[in-house]
Amino acid sequence: MIDWIRSFFTEGFITFGDGFAIIGDYYFRYPEALPQLTPLSIWFIAFVFIVFCLVRPFKGKLRPFVLLAADLFFLFSFSLYHMLFLLGLSAVAWILCLLIYKYRNRILLYVSVLIPVGILCFYKYPMLNGGSLIMPLGLSFVSFKIISSLIDTYKGKADTRNPLTYLNYALFFPAVTAGPIHRYAPFREVLENDQSFDYRDAKNGGFQMMLGIFEKMVFCDFIASVVTRALGEGMTGWNSVLAIVLYSFQIYLDFDAYSNISIGCARLLGFKFEKNFNSPYLSSSIKEFWRRWHISLGAFFRDYVYIPLGGSRKGRLRQYLAILTVFLLSGIWHGSTWNFVLWGFGHAVLQIIEEPFISRLKKRRLNKGLSAVLKVFGIAFNFILVTILWQLFRYSDLNALSTVLNNVLTGAPLDMEAIGLTHNEVIWLICVLTVTVIFDILRDRWDMLEKYASMFLPLRWIGYIVLMFIFLIFGVYGGSFAASDFIYQWF
Repeated sequence: MIDWIRSFFTEGFITFGDGFAIIGDYYFRYPEALPQLTPLSIWFIAFVFIVFCLVRPFKGKLRPFVLLAADLFFLFSFSLYHMLFLLGLSAVAWILCLLIYKYRNRILLYVSVLIPVGILCFYKYPMLNGGSLIMPLGLSFVSFKIISSLIDTYKGKADTRNPLTYLNYALFFPAVTAGPIHRYAPFREVLENDQSFDYRDAKNGGFQMMLGIFEKMVFCDFIASVVTRALGEGMTGWNSVLAIVLYSFQIYLDFDAYSNISIGCARLLGFKFEKNFNSPYLSSSIKEFWRRWHISLGAFFRDYVYIPLGGSRKGRLRQYLAILTVFLLSGIWHGSTWNFVLWGFGHAVLQIIEEPFISRLKKRRLNKGLSAVLKVFGIAFNFILVTILWQLFRYSDLNALSTVLNNVLTGAPLDMEAIGLTHNEVIWLICVLTVTVIFDILRDRWDMLEKYASMFLPLRWIGYIVLMFIFLIFGVYGGSFAASDFIYQWF
């Protein structure tokens, strides 16, 4: 470990410090010269390609240095403030991990966890900071990864003594802004061991990343524009209903798109993250929905909150209190306003209510026909409940939410012209929704990337060309829309 520390603070920081000094001097003279590496920009794609070419050939001690330089440069492209803050927080977390690894003291663990939690709360909630501070980019997800590593170190599940590995884990650029929340042990296993290059795996990773960009810019941003128009001034009745339903698709496509970009990018660099969304709107219960929606976030709360509180092992009352705690914390984490608390509380109450019904249903032997009918009904009913709760997620102003819900009750007919949709846009909206539903059904059954990679080569290239034409015609570069930020980017 002494050798690692010495090499880290000498070879690593001296080399990269000189490089960043040169770049930083140029950046402060010409701040517009360094574009932000947002996942939807051509600069991000070029950056990933360069990092791929630099990281994959290197093995052993060189690869972590190169990857850390890429992580820091990514944050630096947004601002020096973001980079230095997250780097400092990660360095402090590594020191805390060393102390926990050495002493294995429970009080030390609690104090260590409170540090990232306290910093996150201080930046996240205006009542604590006066509302004048800018929250560092990706602070929420970096904090969750730090908390995970502290607890895993205490439990002996993670060896966090290597500073290079730890900083790469905390600041890994594909997942730093919006997840997924990956764990330290599998990340370390990949970074600290030699890897043979797998062309098929890298190709699938690159394709998944590009599909994520396609999903965001062609599908999600178009639906977002329709939602905005359908909730415009004077829109009531079924126009408002359309907007509410479409928002469920918008928020799903937005989160799923970023996860695909992140997972695909990590896969290009040799890291295999688990899928973060698994056709969540095919869930027939709230409990199943949270097994399929933002899986890494749900797994974090399950492993570090729900199970330590007793889970389902200490009786129904204890289980319900654990569920309520998890969802209230999830709501508070998403935002400081009451709408997020109500959103989390709503999901908790629904899961508590449905729990005994699901338990009884599982004990009964139903024929396949009745099971299929109940499944379809459950999916439809669950989608309606989740869609209603998403409105709490969308509106921080509860008066604005009340206005929208009142508009729904007017019963005014659906009017596409009033919304501002042309005939072709209506057809395209139907196509987008149909493709989304069909592919979710297919993804629920098969690994579509592997299926596509196994297809006859000419058919695959026909698919690539078709996707490219659709992107140019209907995407933001070929249409009238502007690429919007990912919803989760600033949580």
